[in-house]
This record gives sequence, C-alpha cells and structure tokens, in this order.
Amino acid sequence: MTDSSIFYIFYGLIQGITEFIPISSSGHLNILEILFKSLESRNYLHETTAHFASLLALLIYLFANKHFSKSNIKAYWKILIYATVPAILIGFIIKFYDVSYISLELIGYTSITGAILLYVSDKTEKFKFKINNKSTKFILAGFFQCLAFLPGFSRAGSCIIAFRIFGEDRKYSSIYSLYMGIPIICLSFFSNIKKFENFIIDKNLSLIFITTFFAAYFTISVFIKVINKIGFTPFVIYRVLLGLILLIYVS
Repeated sequence: MTDSSIFYIFYGLIQGITEFIPISSSGHLNILEILFKSLESRNYLHETTAHFASLLALLIYLFANKHFSKSNIKAYWKILIYATVPAILIGFIIKFYDVSYISLELIGYTSITGAILLYVSDKTEKFKFKINNKSTKFILAGFFQCLAFLPGFSRAGSCIIAFRIFGEDRKYSSIYSLYMGIPIICLSFFSNIKKFENFIIDKNLSLIFITTFFAAYFTISVFIKVINKIGFTPFVIYRVLLGLILLIYVS
C-alpha cells in the first residue's frame, strides 16, 4: 500500500468518525491537508466524495432505526427546511464573496471556544431555556448551525449545543443534530459537485468513499447508544487539548 493510499484511507476515517460527533470534521480534514499536503484551501473533490458517503451512511442508519416513518417525516420535513434557511443565506454570502479563512490558528481557537460552549450547554442549568415548541427549537438551532462555517467549530457540535440549551437531553440533542445534517450535507454535496465538468471515480476517491461510509455508520451507531451515559465531557476535553496543541504549534 502506497503512502498516498494511506493518506486517503486516513482522510475517509477522519471524515466518517468526526462528521456526526461534536469535534468538527472540516477542522480535522483542514489540519490533515495543511500538515500533510501543504494545502490552505479546500479540496472540493475529496469533500464531495466524503460528504456523499457520510450522507448515505446517515440515511441508511436513520432508515434502519425507523426514523423515516410517515409520521416522523410529516413532523419534521418542513421544520428542517426552515431550520436550514440561515445556513443557506450565510453560505450564499460566503460563496458570493469567495471568502476563504482556513488556518491552524483559527481551528485552534474555534475548537476551544466550541468546547467551552458545549460544556456550558451540557452542565450549566443557568443557561437552559425551556422551549416547548419544537419548530422554534429547530429554527433557533439553525442559527447556531451557522457557527460551523468557522473551520473547527463543528456543525454537529453547534446543533447539539443549541438543543441542550433548549432543554433536550443528550440523546435527542444528538439525534436532532443528525436530522439537521440531512439537508445541510445534501446542499454541500450538490453545491460542490457543480464545480466539476468531469467527475471520474479513481482509486483514491473510492478509498475515501468506502472508509468514510463505514466509519460514519459505525460512529453514529455507537455515539447514539452511549451518549446519555458518557456525556459530552470527553469531547470537551479532546477539543481543548486539540486547540491548545494547534496554538502551541503555530506560536
């Protein structure tokens, strides 16, 4: 196996493991590409492949666990559309002005900031706001989700923070963050794929797809089962350590 193949397998594993837990998949992939490929811009071909595999794993998991019942779809499809509007608007502005702001220093700061907010939302009752209307919770979580445009902040993390603040338990905060991921990952996939005139599947893309898919499915399954027991503190500690290591590295 070549060094190149190992890189793409590692790329897929990182994407699959980090996409649906609150530690930021984009931040980790940015770190990987900056350190090993000397890139400070996004690789849309790799991202598109990884997003498609992540989306497929998510949909299969939700289908296998009966989240796609008629009643569930009826209850959530409009809510998810409304909740995605803020991210669409911010994403459009970023693309229109061609904003690019990837750096190890930024990822370090956003990792630590996200860790603090995750800890506060999970542990501190003072910052809980009991909201009974589910649509309101999702729409407000949609604004929180926009924090994920900052490399290293985490889309899943921002949604979980919102739902924990609004009174959901750890498991349902995590499940609702999965729901929020469906439209946003779809949009990311389709917005990126338009950039390619020819989309040729080669060995490297196949490695990314296969490793991402299986890592994502396994991670979602384990994460949802254990999160009420272990809480979010392990992720908080990891994010703080990662952020400190990055800031020390660039200093």
